Amino acid sequence: MRLHRFFIPAEAVQSGRIRLSDEALIKQIKNVLRLRPGDSAVFLDGSGKEYTAKLADMDRDMLTADIEATAENRHEAELRITLVQAMCKKDKFEWVLQKGTEAGIARFVPVLAARSEKLGLNRERAEKILREAAEQSERGIVPELAEAQDFAEALASPGEKILLDESGDPVKTFHLPPSALNLNVFVGPEGGWTEAELDSAKQAGAKIVSVGPRVLRTETAGLVIAAILLNR
Repeated sequence: MRLHRFFIPAEAVQSGRIRLSDEALIKQIKNVLRLRPGDSAVFLDGSGKEYTAKLADMDRDMLTADIEATAENRHEAELRITLVQAMCKKDKFEWVLQKGTEAGIARFVPVLAARSEKLGLNRERAEKILREAAEQSERGIVPELAEAQDFAEALASPGEKILLDESGDPVKTFHLPPSALNLNVFVGPEGGWTEAELDSAKQAGAKIVSVGPRVLRTETAGLVIAAILLNR
């Protein structure tokens, strides 16, 4: 039977026990999922460690569980992908966060491109989406959501960079240096990148890459490239 999984603060792990005071999470465990003392669950501290623990005591403002086993999460890829996503409508961006987390993306950066739509993102809701998607897909970490950046600032970030555009070389011809563990993937808005943005990306050392002959929506492209690169 698959156990329920919950991300918790690292400080909740104390001397062989889980001590949790998050009332919202306790309510979810107790009233929504109807877990009871004696039931087991998996708790994750966000560092990659996971703890299988048996629930002991539960009331409205405190939950305790006895740790039965500790393990390293094995579901994180060695390659850390940052998705630099051009701002789009809120429902589309939330979909990117959810499905991108399931695909294995490690970090999301909203970026203001020349043809971007207004983001209008509720950060608290976005972080809840990330956490729940990470729990559902058995991730060991919750992906980071960075503050919005302009295009030039995002291009200046360290690490290898690829920018998705139909004018680029096929992704199957793209090879990361063997020592590269971080990759920034730039996905443009519905209207695509401008010629000036493409030129700036090339000057910043980004490789222009195409995912194939079909034109993908902005909320789809990053997930496709992440699935390709993380499952090579």
